[in-house]
Amino acid sequence: MWKYLKSASDQNSWLIHPNSEIVFWGRSNVGKSSLINTLANQKIAKTSSTPGRTRLINYFETTNKKILVDLPGYGYASMSKKMQTKISGIIDHYFRNQHNPKHVCLLIDGKVGFTPIDLEMIQYLKNLSIKFNIIITKIDKANQSEKHYVKKQALEVDDEANIFIVSAVKNIGITDLIDFFNF
Repeated sequence: MWKYLKSASDQNSWLIHPNSEIVFWGRSNVGKSSLINTLANQKIAKTSSTPGRTRLINYFETTNKKILVDLPGYGYASMSKKMQTKISGIIDHYFRNQHNPKHVCLLIDGKVGFTPIDLEMIQYLKNLSIKFNIIITKIDKANQSEKHYVKKQALEVDDEANIFIVSAVKNIGITDLIDFFNF
């Protein structure tokens, strides 16, 4: 059974533990919380129809005692510039100064594909020499053309990344994620 551990607003409140972390990150409203709830098979992460609600670093423990980290989303324009800057600073500090090994999963909306800000965040991770996996979400909402295009984009972005195609609503690809990360 998965459990929520804590939320952190800065380095002083980060979860201290010896394990590696599986980090979920993506644009606001990409479906991070819904995917976490589907993987956990329970409502453990707060979901909202309003983008930009996650403003803290949220820590969860999986059934197999793995630590999953839900980072605030990026790219939500309706948030104040001050709040955007604060959240960007929290995330940057986390990536640069939190020293547990990380398995970053960059979530991409399957209907929208890779946006300029997604590509900017990919470059940011590469500049920090952080390897990442790509999880294409909401694939059930994409038509065949959109599915083909986002898969092609994913392969062009990073040919070394593991690519997962999922739908939290229709349970598509969920078993692949569970098996890969041993949740």
